Amino acid sequence: MPTTPAGWHPDPWFPGQLRYWDGSTWTGRTAPIRAHVPGRWPWNRAPRPAKFKPSAALVDATYAMLRADRSIIVLLFVGSVLATAVGAAIAVPGVVWGHVDSSSSYGGGVVGVLVTAAAVGAMTFVLQLVTGAVVAAAVLRAEGETPTARRALAVAWTRRRQILAWAAVSTVVGLVIGLLQRLGIGGVLAALTANLGWAVATVFAMPVIIVEGTMPVATVRRSARILKDNFGATVFGNLRLALPWMVATYLSGSLAIAGVVAWVTGATVLGLTAVVVGIIGIIFCTVVSSALSTYLQTYLYRYAAGLSVPGIDPHLLPPPAS
Repeated sequence: MPTTPAGWHPDPWFPGQLRYWDGSTWTGRTAPIRAHVPGRWPWNRAPRPAKFKPSAALVDATYAMLRADRSIIVLLFVGSVLATAVGAAIAVPGVVWGHVDSSSSYGGGVVGVLVTAAAVGAMTFVLQLVTGAVVAAAVLRAEGETPTARRALAVAWTRRRQILAWAAVSTVVGLVIGLLQRLGIGGVLAALTANLGWAVATVFAMPVIIVEGTMPVATVRRSARILKDNFGATVFGNLRLALPWMVATYLSGSLAIAGVVAWVTGATVLGLTAVVVGIIGIIFCTVVSSALSTYLQTYLYRYAAGLSVPGIDPHLLPPPAS
């Protein structure tokens, strides 16, 4: 906008609000669109700049971008169903015809471990591939493109070797944690610690894999370094995003439980309706919150790396991470 005078103009990233143009670039100052009342809001003068809160800005960007990419939510749901089907296709024959003990990952001996590892590994690969596609969609949207499910999957497929290696490592970690849980209270505590540590250290794993093409060891190191340098924004951003969906999931679960109680006590139609609505609510909350979380991790990664994020003034980005 080289000929546009400084002042308030419609936000190019977020319709429904105004953003201040200083004559050469967009700033981080925003305001809602409202009727101008003379003497009450001097639109020709910039207000005092508000303190920039990266966690809030990134969550707002996440919602805005995913609203434009609703097909990605469908992709994540279909991918989750497909991953479950793939895992079941490997595990069920072993249980039904091979008589593998399915009560525990280790109850069936070596064969049980191998069958479990194969099923979990295949399921994890499919889930990680789909998650990689969601990350790719977020990256494409951030770079000004309009992502489609096919395009996002194609980008993720170019990292299939890295995703396969990551799925293998994640499967081994999961099996080790499962083994620790069988070693008494000390093992349970060790498993909880390991599980938490792994989840925290790998929070940016998939964005790192898709963007940088790293293998597992380098992925963990890079993810942990980004988290360390942006701990506050990561924690508060994820809390801000997750809390409403946790509440919605809890309410949906409560509705389903109430429906079961009503069904048992004789209110069949009302109870069945409540159960169905509650289950649909749980599925909806789970899928949408997962898609939002993946978009958020991608934008947190881009913010930490000093890359452009829709809706955030480039001048407010940190220096590019090494």
